Amino acid sequence: PDAWDDDWETQADKAAEEQPVEPVKEEVKITKAERLAKHAETNKKIWESAETPETFHFLAARDNVPLKQEFKPALKVLSRKPAPTVVQRVDPLTGVAKLTLDDEDEEDGPKANQLTPEELRLRAQREREEKQKRYDEARARILGTGS
Repeated sequence: PDAWDDDWETQADKAAEEQPVEPVKEEVKITKAERLAKHAETNKKIWESAETPETFHFLAARDNVPLKQEFKPALKVLSRKPAPTVVQRVDPLTGVAKLTLDDEDEEDGPKANQLTPEELRLRAQREREEKQKRYDEARARILGTGS
């Protein structure tokens, strides 16, 4: 049809008349068993089509696959320091458990600041006396010399 013709309405009607009218399909009533069988068959076809690998005709026509590589990188062994082990130690003076890291590669040997229970008691007593002395001085300054 020529789009520049003035009588475009008749040409559109002619094109509509030329198309064959398809007969309306009547749905046939089927039983529940037939419907389930048809559904099972359709599912079976879908699963078979999904499970069969699709052949790539472009790659099948060519012998050399473009993504196939024979390169294998050199094997490199990576290592780390082993994770430190957490050790729970009980302080003999206070009886409180302390979590510490136990590193084997420490070259310090036994720690220098580990004191015996007797030394700890003496140090605590000394600190207590110093704190009491400072408290008394501050109290005397604030309240006056009454105590």
